[in-house]
Amino acid sequence: MKKTLLLLWFLSSVLLSQAQLSEATYREGNDSLSLKNQHAMFRISGFTGLSVAQVGEGKYEQIGDILVIHTGEYSGEKSSSLTLPASRKDSCMVEVVGSNNYPLYPILVESYSKSGKLLEGKVTSQEGKLFFTETEKIGSIVVSALGYHTHRLLFEPDLDYRVQLAENEIIENREVVFKCNILDEETISLLMLSDNFKAGKDRDRELQKLLKKARRNNKIDKRMKKVYVPYERKF
Repeated sequence: MKKTLLLLWFLSSVLLSQAQLSEATYREGNDSLSLKNQHAMFRISGFTGLSVAQVGEGKYEQIGDILVIHTGEYSGEKSSSLTLPASRKDSCMVEVVGSNNYPLYPILVESYSKSGKLLEGKVTSQEGKLFFTETEKIGSIVVSALGYHTHRLLFEPDLDYRVQLAENEIIENREVVFKCNILDEETISLLMLSDNFKAGKDRDRELQKLLKKARRNNKIDKRMKKVYVPYERKF
């Protein structure tokens, strides 16, 4: 009897883990995975750093217990910039603020030549500002920080720049791979295997390599619960 029960439990576990994900929204804290009409949108933290959340969206496919999301352009909030009249002659000020318009510091700001060579790197002050005094060779400026969406802008002389950084690392035009198991009708486990998967000639083999690497490194998955949208009666 015990052997029969164990066998039934094992078979049901295998069937659940290999079942297709139902279209729904799954959530755990601030993290979420939403699946609808073959389109996925996710916000996941903890896989690249304790304070870093990664977001993205795109078409998805499920291969056994592997979920592949082909990310495209992200429709949520992104970093942006605007130009200001130059406050100093022969120099360029860069001001960096967050989504609440408060100054951000210390934020790394790098200047690059038109050929892409790094010229200089500086960090913002407590006021969220810094100055580049040698601007003749600058072709672009990159503003980046852990936990924020990196922003690149084309440099034009005799102008200052105000950059508003959006929170979260935005993933676009890359393949994101998760190991996803259905634990029960309400719960899934999710483990990010790669945020920039390159399939090569043998995709299945490369996916198996990711699974083996995750097992070897003892990566911890996330448990996420299905979220139900309250029904609103229409009169």
